[in-house]
Amino acid sequence: MNKLARSEFLATAALAVVAATASAPLSFGADPVVVWPDRMSRIGTVDARFQSFNIEMVEVTGGRFWAPYSKSSAAPDSAPAAKLATPGIDPAAFRTRTPIDLANPRLRKLAAALGPAYMRVSGTWANSTYFHDSDDPAPATPPAGFGGVLTRRQWRGVVEFSSAVNAHIVTSFTISDGVRDAKGVWTPDQARKLLAFNRTLGGSIAAAEFFNEPSFAAMGGAPKGYDAAAYGRDFRIFLPFARKAAPEMLILGPGSIGEAVPMGGGVMSALKTEDMLTATGRGVDAFSYHFYGATSKRCAPMGAIQT
Repeated sequence: MNKLARSEFLATAALAVVAATASAPLSFGADPVVVWPDRMSRIGTVDARFQSFNIEMVEVTGGRFWAPYSKSSAAPDSAPAAKLATPGIDPAAFRTRTPIDLANPRLRKLAAALGPAYMRVSGTWANSTYFHDSDDPAPATPPAGFGGVLTRRQWRGVVEFSSAVNAHIVTSFTISDGVRDAKGVWTPDQARKLLAFNRTLGGSIAAAEFFNEPSFAAMGGAPKGYDAAAYGRDFRIFLPFARKAAPEMLILGPGSIGEAVPMGGGVMSALKTEDMLTATGRGVDAFSYHFYGATSKRCAPMGAIQT
């Protein structure tokens, strides 16, 4: 078991012990039990980067993203509706946002205080982001089959930021129609270009999911009718590619969400994690699942997401 997977396992085990202890019945009147932490044997450690943070890919590239809460009641902007619009959510909840300034000294200073950490650059929008592998001006609109454009300058900013704040990069890759062949099968061309450019920068991607939240693949830009079998087929292409293109990169997966209760009032159907893992077979270095401890105000119309 590698270091990241082992750390996640130990952290989970520690939480289980705490939960079991907290649920134990109290015996009033019994003699108190004295605990001496300095006499206890160490059974494991948690990775120093356990407390980490996320930067959405759309925050790096700019694009239609969640509107600030203070402006949620304002009229929607004139930008075309994104393909990634979520059923059950008012389009007015989105705004066209400019790229975040990762060179901002104050932002770097504050982020560095969280280090060492992992810095995840991913999110639903990452599933359909086109990497413009050129120093020429980026296209004004994304190529067919994509929803956003990531430039070399922007990814260079990600790498420089990660180095400045002592945060190792975790990411995911594009899986929208723009990277699929005539039969709808995923191809690694875009992922190969990003990993190759990252290598020229001296950047290191610590870990990556194949793509973000495949349990709701259609919402994330996958082809219509995408199911666990399609995920397994695509993952079996992704895995050997990733092992060769970035052998130091850990593979996380599947990165599911929302299986506890139905989302969107039944509007969206979910792929089950169990089915996806069965379809892929062995391959992930560490299991990942996206848990939201509460439903945001923006998502409230969809109903409960997790329990």
